[in-house]
Amino acid sequence: MRRTREEAFSGWADCGGGDCKNGSYRRLVSGLGLAQGQEARQNRVMVMESKRVRVLGMGLAATDYGSGLKLLEELAQREKPGMVAACNTHLVALARQQPEFGKILGGFDLLLPDGMPLVWAMRAQGAKIEDRVYGPYLMQEALKKFPRPWKHFFFGGTERCLEELVSAARKIQPEVEVVGTLSPPFRIWTEQDEEKFADQIRASQADFIWVALGGGRQEKWIAKNISRHSRGVFLAVGDAFELLAGRRPFAPNWIQKAGLTWLYRLCQEPRRLLARYLKYNSLFVYYSLIEKIPSFGQRRE
Repeated sequence: MRRTREEAFSGWADCGGGDCKNGSYRRLVSGLGLAQGQEARQNRVMVMESKRVRVLGMGLAATDYGSGLKLLEELAQREKPGMVAACNTHLVALARQQPEFGKILGGFDLLLPDGMPLVWAMRAQGAKIEDRVYGPYLMQEALKKFPRPWKHFFFGGTERCLEELVSAARKIQPEVEVVGTLSPPFRIWTEQDEEKFADQIRASQADFIWVALGGGRQEKWIAKNISRHSRGVFLAVGDAFELLAGRRPFAPNWIQKAGLTWLYRLCQEPRRLLARYLKYNSLFVYYSLIEKIPSFGQRRE
């Protein structure tokens, strides 16, 4: 049975204030420290696992920005690398459509609800969640909360975008420590490329590696390369670099609250986004109906 703090100190007092023979006091303190360490680790596991709500098979964290940042800090303090993704309806629908990608996404340590439709789906299951955890805002808040000695690395985007992002990060948090940036070449990456990327990231000793390669691709890249690293939290944040660097405006708040950020983006880049949004928004609705009404998709899947 685990000893309570009071029992431990009672035992310490019985030893004459710590002047015990045969190492009893040292064993007592060592045991207390071990128990506290085990309890802390168990608490971290409970925080990570106990507040997940499944939407189309993906376990999304029912959290807000404040709690989300605490989870990031816990992951960064572990003695192994972590994987975090800000999930929108596109990613969740893609994971449902393509089981292999669903397996990849399901292997992440933390999936955050990036879109309002996901928040609504979680609320329908009883989750007490007020707002989404939007990737760009999460990154912005993390830069504020984790200044030096925490270290940040930016992977993705163009050289110009990264320069502007570093400048913006220092305006967000003057004490931020950006230990590296990497604009990967616009071609298929070789194994030699991947190893060079990993070497640069490892050498930086970054705590947070922010990855912006586009939805789907960035999650696959993180999962594929995580074994090259022994520490650091890898975060897939989509278009956060472009938005925080000021290269593209955020959607007005009322549009975000209404769950219409996708429509705002569609108006900005209709040719590039129309087909994707039509496909994956429709799939999200379709798969959600199948979950609610199983007979709906019996002849369609």
